[in-house]
Amino acid sequence: MKLADKHLRMADLANHPARTAKTYIAKSGQQRTVTAKAATRGITGFSAKHIYHLINEGKFPAPVKIGRASLWRLSKINSWLASHAQPSDDNANANAKEGV
Repeated sequence: MKLADKHLRMADLANHPARTAKTYIAKSGQQRTVTAKAATRGITGFSAKHIYHLINEGKFPAPVKIGRASLWRLSKINSWLASHAQPSDDNANANAKEGV
């Protein structure tokens, strides 16, 4: 039996800024409140706009469209992150000492 690959939404990948609570009066006279939302950091650390820019340039995995939803395979995102990982300071220092 093969397990299905997990999928991520843009909300999982991209950063989202904080939103402050706002109260306003609708035309009907009702008082409406928009709740506050804390800032979140996505897996990539990029904004949604930048992720779509990278997709258009072919530098980021394209989403799988299921209906109107855009989903990314977790395995492809992990592969992309691994290929774009910055070397740690220990590896950089070791390479500098070896003359690499």
